[in-house]
Amino acid sequence: MVEKVGDQRRRPQQERSRDTRERILTAATQLFAEHGVGNVSTNRIAAHAGMSIGSLYRYFADKDAILETLRLRLVGELEEQFTAAVLAGMALAPAESFARSLHGIADTLARRRELVRALSPHATLEALGLGDLERRLLILTRGYLLNLLGPLPDAELEVKAYVMVSVGVASSLRIGLEAPSHLDRDAVIAEIARMVAGWLEP
Repeated sequence: MVEKVGDQRRRPQQERSRDTRERILTAATQLFAEHGVGNVSTNRIAAHAGMSIGSLYRYFADKDAILETLRLRLVGELEEQFTAAVLAGMALAPAESFARSLHGIADTLARRRELVRALSPHATLEALGLGDLERRLLILTRGYLLNLLGPLPDAELEVKAYVMVSVGVASSLRIGLEAPSHLDRDAVIAEIARMVAGWLEP
């Protein structure tokens, strides 16, 4: 297939646009983490990114738009990791499956620690505005439990899913963002996974 001249011109421009957008998001993340969201203006973000405020406004309408983009990016990464872990875990023993889920979320949070702290000084799902993510995690967990345990009464299924997601998310937040330096991270995850797997046994 012959590539048109217009397509050849458009590609570098699209790449530059992506690069500029990433510069803005990186600068915002760094400033939010260092100074708090309330103490950072779009002017300051533009200066930190090495561009004019007019250039920044071509990509984001205001600071809230930048924050929402960062939040959605974090949600997407967390959901992708959790979904992959749940699907892979369908054929695994419960302890290994839960450990994979914990690793997936904790590793993402550790990688994005600066972003999480920028979005909220209080690392909870509600403070981070991740309520929708929690609901989707519950749906995935219900599917996993039905696959593992077979049909369950609705009330029992809801309770088990809620407990698993609550324990998993709370543990992942703690391990990913502020795990005690004197403890072996993998050993902690394995112990939590064994505890949950033992609770799931009939």
